[in-house]
Amino acid sequence: MAYAGMDVGTSGSKMLVYDLKGNVLYKASRKYEESGTGGHRELNPDTVMKNIREMLTEVGENCPEPIEAMAVTSLGESIVCLGENDEILWNSMLTGDSRGIEETNEIIEKVGSERIFEITGLPPNELYGLPKYMWLSRNTEVIKKAKAILFYEDYVGYMLTGQRKVSYTSAARSMAFDINRLTWSGELLSLAGIDKAQMSAPVKPCTVIGTILPGRAEEFHLNPDMKLVAGGHDQTCAALGSGLSGMSTGECGMGTCEFMFAMLPKASMTSYMMENDFTCIPYVMTDTYLSSIEITTCGALKNWARDTILGEMRCRWEAEGKDFFAEMDRCADGIMTDVMVLPQFGSSGNPDLSMDARGTIAGLTIHTKPEEIYRGILEGMAFQMYLAYERLRKLGTEMDRIAVTGGGAASELTLQIRSDVFNMKVVSLENNEAGTLGCMLMAAVADGAYVSLSQAIESAVKIKKEYVPNPEMHRYYSEKFQRYKLLYEKMYDFK
Repeated sequence: MAYAGMDVGTSGSKMLVYDLKGNVLYKASRKYEESGTGGHRELNPDTVMKNIREMLTEVGENCPEPIEAMAVTSLGESIVCLGENDEILWNSMLTGDSRGIEETNEIIEKVGSERIFEITGLPPNELYGLPKYMWLSRNTEVIKKAKAILFYEDYVGYMLTGQRKVSYTSAARSMAFDINRLTWSGELLSLAGIDKAQMSAPVKPCTVIGTILPGRAEEFHLNPDMKLVAGGHDQTCAALGSGLSGMSTGECGMGTCEFMFAMLPKASMTSYMMENDFTCIPYVMTDTYLSSIEITTCGALKNWARDTILGEMRCRWEAEGKDFFAEMDRCADGIMTDVMVLPQFGSSGNPDLSMDARGTIAGLTIHTKPEEIYRGILEGMAFQMYLAYERLRKLGTEMDRIAVTGGGAASELTLQIRSDVFNMKVVSLENNEAGTLGCMLMAAVADGAYVSLSQAIESAVKIKKEYVPNPEMHRYYSEKFQRYKLLYEKMYDFK
């Protein structure tokens, strides 16, 4: 039996088909690019859907087994607004788009930070959806004209089944979803001029949304009995696909941004969590809640370094047919450097979320080598995550292992640095596409192929390699981290 997961992301989409042991039967992917300048970051939904249609057709024509059920995971709070005839009304604003900063302040003034957190489990911030929806409502006619406002998860589901249903975990990224009542907050939606009827119906994990429409099954050559199952926010699905089922394991997705989940002992919305921008969001397992920490510039910062200050090395290695990041890892392995990098290049994650932060490269001399700057970037991202994790631990999290997924997991140097900084085991997985694997697990559970999500994890999630802390390097990083914290505190308010 075959089950599928689709991941709709910022820079591309992918669809993987699996058997029940987690083996990949077929994989298709498509790339696209975001647009925008001056602090604006956007995706064109027509471009995204064109690529998704191509991908579905490829899978339908080439997958060796009929797909019984599929779930979709997608990028966070970005929305697609549809008109009366399902036409696209506006581009989707992405995480990191600067629009919504003024609206966030207004939301806080009108509703209060504490009340927003009590309702949504999110400390109010322009990172999330509602401030961006308010900007859209004030500066365009889009919200007023929209028949439907969807995340990419339910946009794909609507296209395939005609049903508008969205997972709790995607809805929770809007900053307008009541995590206590598991429904939309009319009070918060009204701030953006949105009616509940414009939003998809929130549903619990593993809910069957519907069966693929006959016309769509014929168009894409897919199984006419294929079910669509509620998926979720990309990082939440990746957590499931990484095997996060208890408090001992954390999940860290390293992509364009970096996002780490840890399970909370219980649902909690405290002033301490607000001060550090910690979330409390529902997980896919019943009565479980996660909190998260993130870096908003992970892969984006590495790409910036590749394309600018390390551009000469990139040109040389590409001319020799070598992979840039693999070569940089080789050069940076085993060195120690005084270079320190604050990775807030335009935006910042925890413990101080900001969409207009500034980064820093410190400790340079005329003798500094390119590989030292590169290693400083890897260390800086590890230090920034650990800075937030130090504060997260006070909530009662009990991690002793981190499962890492995403493009960054391909770097053994990155994973060893994380193990040495955090002083805990770090594991990579046989299947690095944890988001689609998590979707497959939910689809198969919904179809009755597994009896539970726990059984699904045991059957399909497999460890590839384990990294253990080097005591000498941990001592070295413990000292360097103290200097990093001082630099962070001095530079945080610099614009």
